Amino acid sequence: MKVLITGGYGFIGSHTAERFYKEGYEVYILDNLSTGNKDNIKIEHKFYNMNIEDKKCCEIFENNEFDVVVHLAAQINAQASIEHPYFDAKSNILGLINMLDLASKNNVKKFIFASSAAVYGSNKKLPLSEKDECSPISPYGVSKLAGEEYCKLWKTMYALDTICLRFSNVYGPRQSIKGDGGVISIFMKNIFNSKILYVYGTGEQTRDFIYIEDVVDAIFKSRNFCYADVLNISSDNQCSVNRILKIIKKLHPFDRVQYTSPKKGDILHSRLSNKYVTYKLNWIPLYSLEQGIERTYIWYKENFKDILD
Repeated sequence: MKVLITGGYGFIGSHTAERFYKEGYEVYILDNLSTGNKDNIKIEHKFYNMNIEDKKCCEIFENNEFDVVVHLAAQINAQASIEHPYFDAKSNILGLINMLDLASKNNVKKFIFASSAAVYGSNKKLPLSEKDECSPISPYGVSKLAGEEYCKLWKTMYALDTICLRFSNVYGPRQSIKGDGGVISIFMKNIFNSKILYVYGTGEQTRDFIYIEDVVDAIFKSRNFCYADVLNISSDNQCSVNRILKIIKKLHPFDRVQYTSPKKGDILHSRLSNKYVTYKLNWIPLYSLEQGIERTYIWYKENFKDILD
């Protein structure tokens, strides 16, 4: 069995590659290394250094018979999408279309698309289910919602078995500390460098944080799932940024916190219902927030000197 993971050297991609490898798959990675890191991967694999929108990707599909494609490569910075919407669309829409087209033409059995809670926008009905209204407030959210529609279209028009996973706020070891990296990874970077921890807004804004290993488990299980177009992958809990600070402080005392203006385009509260996925996919998140943050903290404590640059 062969799996192609786009963005496989990234945060979620590298963990996903490890899981498929442990399950006996031959792992292939497509990554342009714009944000990914080769050091994230220690397992045996084949690597292609290429942009997902490059038409030459056809050679990769033609020379290999992939059973599964996990499409994680994307522009993931919501703020950057506001400043550079064309760049966002080029990667998140044109790149996806290229992957869908090649997958359908080369008999891929399963195409797994990484969507986002950003598709819901500022919908105030919490927790949000897969049937609730989507009204994204950033080009990033728009591109992810459009990506879901393209996946559905490829399923009906070209018989490509696709599934879209709407991730809530994923965190854990190896998460980027650059740009729009997760708040937990940014806090980890700053505490180990004795820097100020900046909080945008009051800190009472909430997010639905989910640990990386739980996300990867859902990705892997979805490879055999054929009964839904879209699934929320979440903890189904709300946690404030201030609570995150309290949990981290128990592990590593600090006193330099500065509150500043909210980021443009940020929503105040987010929580995704996971009732549908737990029923349909036989999946539940196993890690509590405290357990996940502790595991993340230990990894950053052991590796922070190697990731400062």
